[in-house]
Amino acid sequence: MEENISVMDPNYIPEDLKTPYDVVELPSQGLLYKNKKSKVKVEYLTAMDESILTSPNLSNSPNEMIDVLLRTKVKDLGFDVNELLEGDRVALLIFLRSTGIGEIYPQIVYDENSNDFVDGEINLNELKQKKLTIKPDENNEFDFTLPKSEKRVKFRLLTAKDENEIVERDKQEIKRSKNKISNKVVLRLESMVTEIDGDRSKIQISNILKKIPLLDSRKLRKYIDENEPGIDLSTTARIQGGGSVECFLRLGKNFFYPEL
Repeated sequence: MEENISVMDPNYIPEDLKTPYDVVELPSQGLLYKNKKSKVKVEYLTAMDESILTSPNLSNSPNEMIDVLLRTKVKDLGFDVNELLEGDRVALLIFLRSTGIGEIYPQIVYDENSNDFVDGEINLNELKQKKLTIKPDENNEFDFTLPKSEKRVKFRLLTAKDENEIVERDKQEIKRSKNKISNKVVLRLESMVTEIDGDRSKIQISNILKKIPLLDSRKLRKYIDENEPGIDLSTTARIQGGGSVECFLRLGKNFFYPEL
């Protein structure tokens, strides 16, 4: 039962001034979180949130802007937004964008019929959720056997914090590297894989992952991509003339400012 608050109470907010919200279901169903939170209350974007979306200090750091936005709008998560799985995070961002600015998102897409790039429109409400369909063990890890080397692997899914750390680590390694080539694919695997053939040594895992056959690496990454909960960003864009083209939703800096 909700507690009655007097109009004289400094915490009292008239009903017509309360920010409306909705309950959003997380694609992961909360199965990998300690509190098992499967649904969260998310407030709609308001005029006050424009200060976050247009802040000069945040516009040059999209990840930081997203963190501030989610901390402001998600009301009952029970843990820091950085600990959200990346797929759950994307689901919340798409909800905020579609309810706050509109479900139609303009994006340049490639049209095979005209062999050219054209203006397209993606309906964000038509995007499908990918539920978690594989069962984790007691450590929230998953099993996979590499097809060529036949090594038994355990892996975990990455949070937003993990992804940010990988990006920063990759930047540092590129600076130190002579060839200036990104090593993000291997870095992500090193962060996800927790055990190989019963060995949980980080150094040993790193050494093995750098030498496994390319087929093993691709099969493992494909398996993770196919089973990772989130939003299926493969979709269809409508183009002029009533046609449509298959495309992939791009979540860039202009997601909340498509006119840019």
